[in-house]
Amino acid sequence: MKKETIILQQERDFGDKINATFSFVSQNFKTLFLSLLYFAGPLGLIGGIANGIVQSSMLGLASQSTKKNYGTSPSEIFADSFGKNFSYIFSFNYLISITFLILASITVAITTYAFIIEYRDRENKESITIERVWAKMRTIFLPVFGSYGMVLLIIFMILLVFGGIIGALISSGGGIFAGFLSVLLVLIAFIPIIYLGVMYSLSPAIVAYEGIDIWEALNRAKFLIKDKWWSTFGLIMIITIINSFISMIFAAPAMIVTFMKLLSVGGNISGNLPLIITTVISTIGQIVVSSLTYITISFQYFNLVEKREGTSLKILIQSIGQKKLDLNEDGEY
Repeated sequence: MKKETIILQQERDFGDKINATFSFVSQNFKTLFLSLLYFAGPLGLIGGIANGIVQSSMLGLASQSTKKNYGTSPSEIFADSFGKNFSYIFSFNYLISITFLILASITVAITTYAFIIEYRDRENKESITIERVWAKMRTIFLPVFGSYGMVLLIIFMILLVFGGIIGALISSGGGIFAGFLSVLLVLIAFIPIIYLGVMYSLSPAIVAYEGIDIWEALNRAKFLIKDKWWSTFGLIMIITIINSFISMIFAAPAMIVTFMKLLSVGGNISGNLPLIITTVISTIGQIVVSSLTYITISFQYFNLVEKREGTSLKILIQSIGQKKLDLNEDGEY
């Protein structure tokens, strides 16, 4: 039975975009899931293993800290405890985990966009294969990767500016007032980060779907999202909450193992391997589920393009005119 084609370039209200996301996933689940597993899975596996090792080390540190005396003064306790935590958190495994999880997340986005391009451009939706998705990924990988890098760079520069101001306040020895200003600046820093993060969330999709460069995509994202920032923010928040609930299914085994280790329940659960395995399952599950966000962003992109430019309507008018001409030719000659 032929599946009903989902029209991408179409105006949709808030709820329709969420419904379209899940309809798209249910219609293309097998090929989309396998594509994500093939291309983002290996990166998630490496990141998950490293993350599991870090989690095991942190749990071991937590159990040791309850048995060890760190000194008598608050400064001694903080210095010793912070030093231990810092050495575990910012270890080689931690850096490996963060690096590969970021790469996996970006690869999920690129895979999703490549799949949607194939879906948009192919008349026979049933013929979308992993090989075709991979061929499309190779053409958009570097531009989309660079677009994400630019967005992250913008956010990093904002953090750097506010971090420098906060550091200057703390080093000046302003006491309680300086501490209050530092906390206030941290809160204020979130405003431009969230605003620009939402506005430029469309730019990687624009690079993928329109084939323009990064700077053009940033300006186009600003144009498309004008007067639609709040609806885009709300859409991202809702799909993020949905992602979180679905991801909890994959995270449940790791949470159970963690609690059992903390409570020292079960002899076989005391090793690191169960926690590493369950952390890998949790990590890969969360990475695959995150594709929902990129599908929703894609529907928002198509929705905004249609609202601003009415592209599909123009194509429809042109196709109707062409169809009438073909019919006349066939009938008369």
